[in-house]
Formats: sequence, C-alpha cells, structure tokens
Amino acid sequence: MPVTHRLVALLGAGCLALATGLVATGMGGVAAGSAVPTCRPSQIRVTTGVAEGAAGTIYVPLVFTNRGAACALWGVPSVQAVTLARRPVGPPARNDSIGQMPARHVVRRGQSVASAFGVTETGNYPVNLCHARRAWGVRVRLGSFAGPAYVRLGISVCTSQASTHVQLVVPGRTGVATS
Repeated sequence: MPVTHRLVALLGAGCLALATGLVATGMGGVAAGSAVPTCRPSQIRVTTGVAEGAAGTIYVPLVFTNRGAACALWGVPSVQAVTLARRPVGPPARNDSIGQMPARHVVRRGQSVASAFGVTETGNYPVNLCHARRAWGVRVRLGSFAGPAYVRLGISVCTSQASTHVQLVVPGRTGVATS
C-alpha cells in the first residue's frame, strides 16, 4: 500500500475513534465501552424544571434524574398531554430533533439530563384550526429508560393539530445544549 493511502487510512481510523469517543462519552467521562448498563424506569425520576417563554411558546424542561447506580440513556422523549384521568388530549408532541444523532449520556446517581418541551400558546392558532383544550399534565416516556411517568403541568393544547414539541435529551436540568 503506498504511503499516502496508509496515511489516509490511519487518519480516517483515528478520526472515527475520536468521533466514536465523543458521542459515546457521557456525563462523568465514562466511556460507552465500559460496563455501564442502560437505565431502567425504576431508577429514573421524571420532573419538570423552570419554565421560560419566548415568542408565544413556553419551554418547560422535562428532567430525568437518576436515583440509582450509574446508567446510560439517550433519545427524544415521547410526550402526550393528558386529562386528570390520564386520557390523551390532542396529538402527541412533535419531535423537533428529526435527523439529529442522539448522544449516549452516562448519568451517575443524582445527575440529570433534560429535554426542552415546548408548548405553543393556543391563542396563536385560528380557533377553527386549533380547538383548544386544557390538560391536567403530560405522560412522558424516554424509550425503555423512563416512564411512563405522569407529570402535573396545567397547559392548554390544540386538539386538532400538534401545538407541543420536544427535543433530544441533553446534560443538565434546562433542556438546552451548551457548547
């Protein structure tokens, strides 16, 4: 093999190893190849963080806190507005992270990851296209790692179109990725 081809192959393998390490490393610097099991629903507590508003949308962090041994999780939660009787209200939250690669997060006891859950003000939609209705809260699932959990969150949602959206989980309690 010519020297240039060996160099390209070596550089390519090094870049792949670096990229894999960056995606596979989570909170606390534990590599994905280590014996860190995936999280179980019994060890993950789902709560909400501090809500913030912007341009007609309220963002509420959905916080996933580990109450057990270190474990790994990733993905986008599925979120559905529900009544007090836990019946669905309107369509489920739209996934705003389509096409983004989920990072594997290793979460130690007491640490959290969060997802930004957006609730668009129903008054922003024409009445005949929204059909607004109050919800008691939300049902939250994160793959096989967490949920279903029911979290009290008095919101108004459209019943004829999605007026809520959700994003990938990121480290911390805000649901906002930091660089």
